[in-house]
Amino acid sequence: MSPSESSAPGSTGRRRKPDEADSIEGLAAPPPERTGAKGTRRRRKPSTESKGRSTRSRVLLGTAAVVAVVVIVVLGVQYFLGGSAGGPPDPRPVAYQIDNVEGNINETLTSREVDTRALSESEVLERGNEEIESQGITFELASTTFTDACEDAVWGEEVRQALADAECTQAAVGGYTSDDHVGVAAMFNLVDVDASAAVAEAMEPPDSPDAEASGFVSVPSGEASLDDLGTGGYSAAQASVSGHYLVIAWAQSKDPPGADERENLSAPLIALTNFRDPLFRRVVQLENALEQGGGEEGAAGAEPGGEGDPGATQPEGGAEPGTGVPEGGTEPGVPQAPAE
Repeated sequence: MSPSESSAPGSTGRRRKPDEADSIEGLAAPPPERTGAKGTRRRRKPSTESKGRSTRSRVLLGTAAVVAVVVIVVLGVQYFLGGSAGGPPDPRPVAYQIDNVEGNINETLTSREVDTRALSESEVLERGNEEIESQGITFELASTTFTDACEDAVWGEEVRQALADAECTQAAVGGYTSDDHVGVAAMFNLVDVDASAAVAEAMEPPDSPDAEASGFVSVPSGEASLDDLGTGGYSAAQASVSGHYLVIAWAQSKDPPGADERENLSAPLIALTNFRDPLFRRVVQLENALEQGGGEEGAAGAEPGGEGDPGATQPEGGAEPGTGVPEGGTEPGVPQAPAE
């Protein structure tokens, strides 16, 4: 049968199946779908794999949107708190000075070989340090940290390493509040007086407030009024090398000026330095033990006696704390004109 005969009307030749036509003519664009008749072509449902890819894409897009919102919120909070994305991640003072205490405290508490008895929490954070009254200011103890893991009481890898090198065995930190000021007082039990001086130097802040700091004392959590300490306004700290102990006093007004301004914080810093009164009690007890012929071994294990203050907490002739200006008139971090 000829091709013409097979395609003529009424011809009985083989009819072409729809599938054959599709395989030739429908690769690029399949014919429009028909509906309504039984057995006609139906719309193909998307495969499970396609659904999975679509769902994952939506999840990824949603996650990216959430992350973007979180980043915007964090940056906004940092902006309104006076910080920035590149600013210091942890609180630190603007002004800082080191006082190498002269007198019997350094001469008596020279090392842990002499003063071997560990600090107790009640000795440092109670017995007069629950409330400190001095310079017309009353500081109330609001939060505390007492630990033998000294690295937990500070932030900054350099300071943590300095404490490890100084063989720190104990750290006691108190967060204090008063009517007009907030502050922190800290005490570190180190191997000897040289180690105490080394840690004090490691806490020295950089000259620029935007530069990365080596670290400082962490503010004990638990008191909302302490949250702003060292986070934007002006604050000052003093490190007192007290034998093999390092004592840090750090103060800030509740309504502080900006970090680029200066405020005299001598009074609250002197008050907070009374945090080291337990060390003077140790000095008296050790000296009494030596005078009674107990020798260094008897003095090392002596218990402190009495609640009184056996000595003044402010060394004579020392720099005035809190002003950032040691005796002689130079201010740390500010270049001075050369003498003529």
